[in-house]
Amino acid sequence: RGELGPGGAAARVPGSDLDERPALRDRVGELAGRVERGLRRVLGQCGLGWSLAVQVHRLAHRRDPTRSRRVCRIPAPVPSGVVTEASPADGAASDGVRAHHQTPTRLVLVRHAVTAQTGPILSGRLPGIDLSDTGVGQAQAVGERLAALPVSAVYASPIERTRQTAEQIASHHELAVRVLDGVLEADYGEWTGQKIVDLATTDLWKTVQVAPSRARFPGGESIAAMQARMVAALEGVVAAHPGETVVVVSHADPIKAAIAHFTGMHLDLFQRVMVSPASVTVFELGALGAVLCTCNSLGELSEVLSLPTPEPDLEPEREAAR
Repeated sequence: RGELGPGGAAARVPGSDLDERPALRDRVGELAGRVERGLRRVLGQCGLGWSLAVQVHRLAHRRDPTRSRRVCRIPAPVPSGVVTEASPADGAASDGVRAHHQTPTRLVLVRHAVTAQTGPILSGRLPGIDLSDTGVGQAQAVGERLAALPVSAVYASPIERTRQTAEQIASHHELAVRVLDGVLEADYGEWTGQKIVDLATTDLWKTVQVAPSRARFPGGESIAAMQARMVAALEGVVAAHPGETVVVVSHADPIKAAIAHFTGMHLDLFQRVMVSPASVTVFELGALGAVLCTCNSLGELSEVLSLPTPEPDLEPEREAAR
């Protein structure tokens, strides 16, 4: 065996160079070929892709131009998305990626503006509660802030305060407000219409704040059920408007639950999210997931206006026309 020589370097063992032992060199080459063929079979069975098998092939068979023996050279990493000497299988895979890559839908979530009861009373689904004078001003302001966006549809829950806020937004785009039941306020059951200061003394209030995923309002729905229907409704909107900009006016808790879902946050943490009256939260939702562009914005929307404008995805129409 080799020993450490002067300076800590390994002492050269006579006869260990492959160049001096042709039979061993040929044996190594044969073994490399077997390894390559085995890897190619495994890669094909596991679906890891033909391109990786091609790289293995190059690694095993690339030759040094100045010498006759095979050498191992690790190919330079290829940046993601760069096509290199693609085989037919590579082309098919890239076509599949392109088929699933669609222009994302820009989903603009707006909480309704304030009413006279916002804050002291849990209004819930009580009918007949309109925006206050302050709320009308807030709704007009959010409409002006969103006027520069290419909005193709405006949805709102059926409650008066959300529809009145949505109308101020829709007026800048000459659109009618579409009612969307799935984004309705949580059903607070027996809590509806009660004072917040009284509810805050109950044990259930503590559960709602600390472990909301386990909370169900007496005579109403659970927070988990509210999140599920809210997300389902929003996904339906996204599916109906691929590549478009859509506004949905809803309520604080449903919007917070949607933010938790699309950002991968557990529902028990959704009380850490602030959603203020007339605030704007923007997601871009596509085949590869969700991106939170802005959250609880009450000021200018320059970060949203500077984003590339989504365009309607016409690929399904093109495919149908073929």
